[in-house]
Amino acid sequence: MKTLIIYAHPKTKGYNSYILSNVINQLKIKKENFEIIDLYKENFNSNLQEKEHYTSGNTYVSLYIKKIQRKIKISDKLIFIYPIWWGSIPSILKGFFDRVFTPGFSHKFISKLNFNQLLKNKKASVICTTGAPKIAYSLGFANRGIKNIKKDILGFCGIKSKIYVIGNCTNQIDEKKKKEINKIILKAINF
Repeated sequence: MKTLIIYAHPKTKGYNSYILSNVINQLKIKKENFEIIDLYKENFNSNLQEKEHYTSGNTYVSLYIKKIQRKIKISDKLIFIYPIWWGSIPSILKGFFDRVFTPGFSHKFISKLNFNQLLKNKKASVICTTGAPKIAYSLGFANRGIKNIKKDILGFCGIKSKIYVIGNCTNQIDEKKKKEINKIILKAINF
């Protein structure tokens, strides 16, 4: 099994870096093959270029994006790790989806209302942090971002996903919070 981790958080100590390092540790313990795409570390350009704008008839896909698409294609599972900012995914991750999940790679239109999902054999665990209490998301507050990634992006391409929201991520990580996070990481890895 091959896992691809897509990490979308600036290099700072805190919840997301703790999650990333523990996901890596657990994958090593399981002796799973994995790779990391750290969007900030790689200085990923999230701006969709005019020549990539497929709804205008353009079909250019750079070698760099093709390389990422190949990593996704050969992976059985994707793990996304990111904070929820302003009720949604970070802009660098949105740009990642805009540039990488292109027609012909993630989906194929047959007609305006009919399409094929080209990533049906993939699973994704999405681990996201928020400063708000988790209950706020359970009750629908700012739940749009969660639905967007699960249904509108991953689901559209045929990827089965499970979302794990970790709330109250505003202070130092105490031992109780580490236990909660580690349980979530195990669930996410085993999904």
